[in-house]
Amino acid sequence: MKNVIDLLSVFTVIAFMAIGTTANAQNIAYVDSDVIVPEMPAYKSAKSEVEAYGKQLQKVLEGKQKGAQDYYAEIIEKIERGELTPKQQQEAEAKLVKMQEDLQKEAADADRKLAEREEELTMPLYKEFQDALEKVAKENGYTYIIDKKMLLYFNGGIDATGKVKAVLGISW
Repeated sequence: MKNVIDLLSVFTVIAFMAIGTTANAQNIAYVDSDVIVPEMPAYKSAKSEVEAYGKQLQKVLEGKQKGAQDYYAEIIEKIERGELTPKQQQEAEAKLVKMQEDLQKEAADADRKLAEREEELTMPLYKEFQDALEKVAKENGYTYIIDKKMLLYFNGGIDATGKVKAVLGISW
């Protein structure tokens, strides 16, 4: 029985040594995506296109808001001059409420459209970034590549940011 326990102890020690050796053989690198992504040419063009689209949507909303403000001012003037009956005032008030609701819906719709456009433009960019990470990991034998901002603590380590930038064709 003692021999069995001794044998199990030896196997346990060997197993832990093997696990420790495997863990030590893993290469872990990190990248700073906040440095890489903004320097990608696709990011710059996507950002400018999203900004232009956002300005276009904003301009349309501002035009509709101006129309509602003009209508409100016109109604106030007519009320002050006594040109509207109480029923006409109620109808104008209902129309203003409807205009405000429509503006809010259109603003929410514009936000949704802007987010969809941004996602549409950035998905290929992040696919390219992911492909570059995989290429650098394979070429350098990294088991893991972690984003620097996700690390809770690190003391040195392998910084693969430059290698990923090189794969993406981004010069320093």
